[in-house]
Amino acid sequence: MQAPGKTLTDILGVVRPGRGDEAQRRRLQTLTREAPLILQIETTNVCNAACIFCAYSAMQRPKGVMSMALFDKLVNDYAGMGGGPVSLTPVVGDALLDPHLLERLRLLSAHPLVNQITMTTNAIALDRYADDEVRFLLESLDGIQVSIGGLDAETYKTLYGVDRFPQVKAAMERLLTLKDGVESGANLTFAFRTNDWTFELRFKRQLDEYRRRGVFVSHIWTYANYSGVIKSDSRMNLQVNETEAKTTTTCVYPCVHMAVCWDGRVTACGCADFEGKSLWVGQAQENSLAELWHGEKRSRILESFTSGRLTPICRQCTAYQADTLFAQPLFRDVIPRQPLTLEYLHNFWGG
Repeated sequence: MQAPGKTLTDILGVVRPGRGDEAQRRRLQTLTREAPLILQIETTNVCNAACIFCAYSAMQRPKGVMSMALFDKLVNDYAGMGGGPVSLTPVVGDALLDPHLLERLRLLSAHPLVNQITMTTNAIALDRYADDEVRFLLESLDGIQVSIGGLDAETYKTLYGVDRFPQVKAAMERLLTLKDGVESGANLTFAFRTNDWTFELRFKRQLDEYRRRGVFVSHIWTYANYSGVIKSDSRMNLQVNETEAKTTTTCVYPCVHMAVCWDGRVTACGCADFEGKSLWVGQAQENSLAELWHGEKRSRILESFTSGRLTPICRQCTAYQADTLFAQPLFRDVIPRQPLTLEYLHNFWGG
């Protein structure tokens, strides 16, 4: 699984920078200088899948779980910036493997300046949680995106590297069933990752049934390259975009979010910087999030786009999206420090 949700891949085929509303673009460029639209907190970078389109298997940094003390500091730091939405989608990893997940959700849900909580998961570990705990997840989270490799066991095993399709299919059904008993439960997205562009035609009946039950369905079959780490593989029919970044303007990702890894390292890009060091802006234990957001290291990263002095990770990145994307309709109703719209979550952020 990769973070955040769809932003590494399918946005390349769903939305493209265009002229749009220049006033809207300039407004968001100004507003995001003050604070991120969403804080991404990786509470663990441990995963139980081996997806062939994800950089998890190439990650060299230590695996671990964020302390509750650091998590509490991050939430208070974020509140000091005005608060807003929080994503518990790891840079790489799966949040359901975090032993403190429920405790963290209680803390976030009780905080008056955290107004939206979302998460992407592969759902493999959902069977670790009792029904009451799953209901709590559905009540506490505003959005849950389940990343799944198609709707047949062979495709799933090929893409996700583990033979867990029956368990994940059951987890999806369990989320839907338990959601029926929860008032105002989380919006559910089933994000299908396949190697077959005909998937939606072949499984139309099942996908339409999920939609009928209130699920937002997305599908991608081509993938971003994690700055050259992931490559196309004809044996598995894996298609990876290999076109390098067009660097005529600032990438949108470091404009809209800040990502904190489990050990406190903070990166300007929780999408491609899976090691948390190429676009590192500081340590959360040593500085406030506001200091890092407005700090010199992040400023230099933003300036590198327009100056042409890109770091290799940005130059080679196929997930790059120019901040002209701010002019697109999905950003029209986005307001810093306020809950993100469903259109934004579905077509850009995911979990």
